[in-house]
Amino acid sequence: MKLKKAFPTAAEWRWFDRICRRLDIDDPRNIEIESKRRLLPEEAGDVRRYLKKRTRPGNVKTTIFFDQFLDTPKLDILRAGASLRLRYKGNGSKVYLQYKGRGFLHEGVLYRSEFTSGELRDILLEESHHDVVHFTETTVRGIIRNQIDPGMADALRAHLGDRVLARVTNGPIICTYRKDKFLIDLGKGFLEPSVDQVFAFETATQSHTGLHSLSAFCEYENEIKSDGENLLFKLKHIPDLLDFDRKLAKHFNMPPERLDKYHRCASCFLPKRAA
Repeated sequence: MKLKKAFPTAAEWRWFDRICRRLDIDDPRNIEIESKRRLLPEEAGDVRRYLKKRTRPGNVKTTIFFDQFLDTPKLDILRAGASLRLRYKGNGSKVYLQYKGRGFLHEGVLYRSEFTSGELRDILLEESHHDVVHFTETTVRGIIRNQIDPGMADALRAHLGDRVLARVTNGPIICTYRKDKFLIDLGKGFLEPSVDQVFAFETATQSHTGLHSLSAFCEYENEIKSDGENLLFKLKHIPDLLDFDRKLAKHFNMPPERLDKYHRCASCFLPKRAA
């Protein structure tokens, strides 16, 4: 479909509605459009340098995240094709709840719903005299009931159900990763190609003895961003995203990746339980 007008036509609004219905959400501003590719660790540095040469000064950002993926003891969220995580920023002093629903791939592009809470309260307390972080008695159910906006809460209940949300008590996988972002200007928005270096640990081991499993890998992602999360702008610039990725893939071994980080880690750590 060609999108030439500045405002959505009736046909384009129907298209938006089809995407929202497929993702089971109400607001198109919560739609994430991105591509994902696997990246050999030994090529990650070369890809970073390649992207940096094609990015304006000041449009490169490096961030470090710590994520704790949340699930039920039976991994109901994993099996639903979704992910729910606590993201720690600011050296762990700021915590956010992030949710991504089941998405779909179309012509190499992943469409997925995405929600992020504001900074959460009463989640952790740091005891400075011994530098150990203690979790409070705040539950996931309490966070959903009291600390996220209605749109995010509605999506969680619609996709997962109250019974599943009430059973979210486990953090089966934790990840730390470095994300190098490179912003490519598109006028009222931009492409955001990034290189992620991920270190993931399985915590849901069958036994409390022995070492936890570790998965270390690199990934390439490219997402379309826009002012106000304008879906029309994102759809219009999908060809730019695909063209950028094709040119990059000519220089590096970057096969497409179908799994998000939670499901990629689980495919190694929890293959039988995730089946």
